[in-house]
Amino acid sequence: MAELVDHVTQALQSLQLKDDDISEYIAGIVEDTSIDDDEKREVIAEFLAETTDAPTDSVITEILSKWKDMQEKNKREQLERKEKQLQQAQELEKRRLLESEKEREELAKQAAERASAKDITIEERRRREQLRRQYEDVASGGPDVGLEENQNAAKVKEKERVRREELKQKSDKEKERNKMLLEKQRQQKQDKDAENKKKATVKKERKKM
Repeated sequence: MAELVDHVTQALQSLQLKDDDISEYIAGIVEDTSIDDDEKREVIAEFLAETTDAPTDSVITEILSKWKDMQEKNKREQLERKEKQLQQAQELEKRRLLESEKEREELAKQAAERASAKDITIEERRRREQLRRQYEDVASGGPDVGLEENQNAAKVKEKERVRREELKQKSDKEKERNKMLLEKQRQQKQDKDAENKKKATVKKERKKM
């Protein structure tokens, strides 16, 4: 979110607005996945109308466009990370296959050397069976590769869910804080209008006298 807040702050400079709270609030709206772009544009426009008389359409468009670019960049980075993880897993599996093949060949050689023996000991039978099972596991992709991938995917999904929940909670807090700020501003404006009206009335009474 920090990168988006920085961009919002920079964009608001064209409106002569320099307030971190405003930047964070707008960034929270932009990141909110529960509302579409049109609603985001409307909410931001109404909010900025309370703080400036300058045109805001181009600024809002720039902010929303930047957010889309950031999302696309994030998707590409995630895809690149997944591809890199897949390549690493494939390389690891290749090494496992090579090591298992070398071990199988060594054990097979040892078994051939003992083939002339009339009786095969229990230990030899056990080792041959272990080798056969190990080779079958490696040939089928290994018993742990799929499990490890599922666990990694579950961890990534859980992290994304927690992050979305944190962003939503933060956005709700920012909306509530902004609501209180706007209410305070409205009250101050009403008080000021009432004071000006009172002064005008007093001035008019004096002219009559």
